[in-house]
Amino acid sequence: MYKLILADGTELTGFTKNGDNYIRKEKVDESVFKDNLSTLEITDGEETITMHNAELIQQVEDADGFHICFREVSAQELQNKVTESNVTDIQVALAELYEMIVGGV
Repeated sequence: MYKLILADGTELTGFTKNGDNYIRKEKVDESVFKDNLSTLEITDGEETITMHNAELIQQVEDADGFHICFREVSAQELQNKVTESNVTDIQVALAELYEMIVGGV
């Protein structure tokens, strides 16, 4: 059996493995993964895989149960997310400045 240990220490247990999928009978509330996958340890007690900056790919149900899989976000993807966030912040600041100028504040 496999156990998933999230960044905040939350442990999800009772998984089997099939390829890159971890399977269990009960569905996982996906909100537990939000901002909680900076590290993800997957262990069967003998071997541990540690993923950094992981991302939930999907959780799907079939006759075996709920299949869940993850991937690591690449350094380039992380850089792109930071850049997009910075651009959005600048756009908001410019819009606020424009409103102040037009509004005469």
